[in-house]
Amino acid sequence: MEENFEIYKKWLSENGLIYNVDEDGDLHFKYQMCNFYIMNPHNDKLFLQVMLPNIWSIDSEEERTNALIVANKLNMQRKALKVFITQESTILTVEMFIDNTPDVEDFMERILNILIQGREGFAEGMRELS
Repeated sequence: MEENFEIYKKWLSENGLIYNVDEDGDLHFKYQMCNFYIMNPHNDKLFLQVMLPNIWSIDSEEERTNALIVANKLNMQRKALKVFITQESTILTVEMFIDNTPDVEDFMERILNILIQGREGFAEGMRELS
């Protein structure tokens, strides 16, 4: 049986997406001009986290407040999407539990599109508040 992380690599390759493994063991790839990561689960092989980092820089306290308002709204409205505000940036993730042999074809493209739509929704929300 393949480990789930190997299944993700196979899906990326089969879909023509070039990936690399970073120093933390995470998969980095581009999809529709966005930089994504599939985080290496290390201690939890039945957990999937796909991340779209650095979608919006936080340059002031006013911007941080607006980002928190928009993040809260998106977290409540969007299925599976998590929005995190760090000290200097905004990160989107989709996190879920999976089985031992996930059929990645059933959900990976949907996850990537949720993240892309989340990025668009975040930008729209920030523009509305500025």
